[in-house]
Amino acid sequence: MKQIVHYVPHIHYDAEVFLTRDETFEIGYAVALGALAAMRADPQFKFVLDQTCYIEPFLRAHPEERPFVEQMIAAGRLEITCGMYAMPDVNIPSGESFIRQVLAGKGWAERELGVEVRSGWLLDTFGQHPQIPQLMAKCGYDYNLFQRLGDFDGPTEYWWQGLDGTRLFCHWMRSTYCVLYPAPGNLHEFKKFADLRLALLKKHAATPHLLAVSGADLTHIQPHVSRIFAEYNQAYGEVEFRIATPREYFDLVKGNFEFPTRQGDLNPVFQGCYSARIAVKQWNRKVENALVDAELADALAALLGGPSQAAQLARTWEGVLFNQFHDIICGSHVDKVYRHTIERYQVAAAQAGQCLEQATDHLLAQIDTRGEGIPLVVFNPLSWERDDVVEFRLGFTEKEVFEVEIRNSAGQVMASDLVACERYETGGIKRATVLFVARRVPALGYEVYRAFPVAALPATSALVTNQVTFITADVHTDVLENEFFRLEVDSWTGAMRSLRDKRSGWEVIDPQRPYGGTVVRELDNGNFWEYNGHCKGDALYPMNRLHPLPAEGDGRAAFSHHYGGDGRMTRGSARLDYHVNFAFGKGFFATRIRLYAGLPRIDMHTTLVNEDERVRYRMALPTSLPAGTITQEIPFGAIERPAGEFPAQNWVDYGDGKQGVSVLNRGLPGNNVEDGVMMLSLLKATALKEGYGEGGGWDNKTKTTDGYELGVRHEFDYALVPHQGDWRQAQLCRRGAEFNRPLLGLKTTKHAGRLPQRFSLIEVKGENLAVSTVRHSAEGTVVRVYETEGRSQAGAQLRFAFPIQSAAETNLIEREAQPVACTPGSQILSFDIAPFEIKTFRVVLGVP
Repeated sequence: MKQIVHYVPHIHYDAEVFLTRDETFEIGYAVALGALAAMRADPQFKFVLDQTCYIEPFLRAHPEERPFVEQMIAAGRLEITCGMYAMPDVNIPSGESFIRQVLAGKGWAERELGVEVRSGWLLDTFGQHPQIPQLMAKCGYDYNLFQRLGDFDGPTEYWWQGLDGTRLFCHWMRSTYCVLYPAPGNLHEFKKFADLRLALLKKHAATPHLLAVSGADLTHIQPHVSRIFAEYNQAYGEVEFRIATPREYFDLVKGNFEFPTRQGDLNPVFQGCYSARIAVKQWNRKVENALVDAELADALAALLGGPSQAAQLARTWEGVLFNQFHDIICGSHVDKVYRHTIERYQVAAAQAGQCLEQATDHLLAQIDTRGEGIPLVVFNPLSWERDDVVEFRLGFTEKEVFEVEIRNSAGQVMASDLVACERYETGGIKRATVLFVARRVPALGYEVYRAFPVAALPATSALVTNQVTFITADVHTDVLENEFFRLEVDSWTGAMRSLRDKRSGWEVIDPQRPYGGTVVRELDNGNFWEYNGHCKGDALYPMNRLHPLPAEGDGRAAFSHHYGGDGRMTRGSARLDYHVNFAFGKGFFATRIRLYAGLPRIDMHTTLVNEDERVRYRMALPTSLPAGTITQEIPFGAIERPAGEFPAQNWVDYGDGKQGVSVLNRGLPGNNVEDGVMMLSLLKATALKEGYGEGGGWDNKTKTTDGYELGVRHEFDYALVPHQGDWRQAQLCRRGAEFNRPLLGLKTTKHAGRLPQRFSLIEVKGENLAVSTVRHSAEGTVVRVYETEGRSQAGAQLRFAFPIQSAAETNLIEREAQPVACTPGSQILSFDIAPFEIKTFRVVLGVP
């Protein structure tokens, strides 16, 4: 049977990697103009454009070409694919960010070009997780094309079944996205070239149709292929070449042939990218959460009659979405790109902060804050009632305020500490930062707490330490203990010798390796993509290279617990701190271990200053579990993974079903468990002095040595959660979200208001459910909820603070609305939800 090769011309638009955004524009514009010129000259030529961050500025720069672009789209010769603002990494950003990529990309294409993008185009994305089928299908994609990754020997096309059961039709480009690029210009050489390049496609073809996506990174088109194809088709009969678009190809194969169904995770690849340019990952997590918090506050303010800032927030998202381009967020870029990336995050953070402040100002004005004491509004951006820590800055002009007591709206006293304090000569407080543990803060809502001046605070506390006076009682060991855990810390080094879960008596730390939380510096002769290896740009299969913890005597590694300083304890009613700092080789190390009263979490804050080239840093926690199960959070879900470094969202868990321990992180995706040791990648200090052989605008003169991070101060936040049972019983989705989205402390004046002192906008029925976003839209309030533990729930509920006037369920990008029946005047929206399913609702609420 004759095989038909569908040649799809494209450019892989590397938005910002080795060139800045503006420099990349210059190349991208020239390529687009060349493609349009080829379509004018040759009625057979076709082309693909992807990513709104490329197409939109091109049409602004060349509006004279817009009519022809629209003409070619209407004729089916120019296809807009991808439908995202930028082609993102899908492992490091949140699942909510993935949806915002599509909202921005598809939304622009529909508004400006009248095009509904149906072709998924994760062409060069560095691995994919098994919620992609649901995300893409519910974002309106018919199929997905990608080159990374696959690990099976079957056909090129298959159905990928996701965690919730959704199936997505996929094409895995086994021969890369440049299979017929660059094509020779004469028939003799082209025949040899094509025979070699098409061999793998033919081997795995389930149909007579072969898809040959052909183009390269920031390279020009090949208009001569029309002539070569015509000559080839006339000279040879076993293969026919056609220039095509992805839609033409999939219209021929999808639904017309039988294909297998696959399941599973398409990770990891380029493991070094999980810690290269680590500040990019940390900034991304910070700003993602800031934007979602601001949207929640904006939605609540809009419901209460305030002006919505939804348009400004959407514009702010664009800077973050651009930074989530796969080579940017993965850290595989040059120094000038890194600087621009951080600047964009800083701008987005400032804009998100301004929107949050404006929205919360309107909210605060509606709350009745009258009463004794200083009103302190604690806002909970998560969808369950929670206990957690919050801080406020206070100032007094009365010089006789010596201590501060915090009470909730019911008058109950909260455990609190002054963590920083400036006093008058009388001893009274001038300025202070008060930290307290807030209890049962309402879901997606707030409670008004109050600060009262007192002469002295009660001496009782749930926190216990062996260092009970200002003189060190034990120079070798510091003990930290709350209701849940007892820690013994080496006073000299900061390593945890013992971590016991008091609820079960389980000792978490391996007694043969009593250095929990140690930081290890290891030799790393890799580059931005790999540990101890160079980039394999054609890595189309999973590359899970194991990276166990080095032995203590390994000359290529140094452990922080082999160094030392003068560790000290800070005691309080709300928290206990151990802190130490010392020279770490040529660099610097500091760490703080913190326990809170009433919270089953151990917070750690580590500071590193690196002074070595080609090294990496990891936190290591040797556990007493010889053989446990590794579970990692992925966007909108959690999956088991083998040993090796993989990208996790907020947490990784290691347990045996009876007990376990989780490591929570803030923007530190590289997680690994090997030989019972949990490891968290903190920093990769590398560059491209040796060059780069993959093209894409690379110039050996381009500076990358900032990647060595020499003399740069880095700070890392992570936490430990020992628990009983498995990760579901420990509710790790909640614990990870709490660590990443802290309570917000809002100050205001005393005034009357229509809102009570304790309020919840939405309460969720079901401990396995979480709301990922609440935001204002012109059609109503958008609420997205997902199932977190892999178990279905019938009769799940969202209970709103206000009556529901109308409700609809939409897809993830708020299209295809289907009405949801609600009793008139009811405040409850009921629904069924499948394991790991994501649902989006749009509700109109009647606010009195």
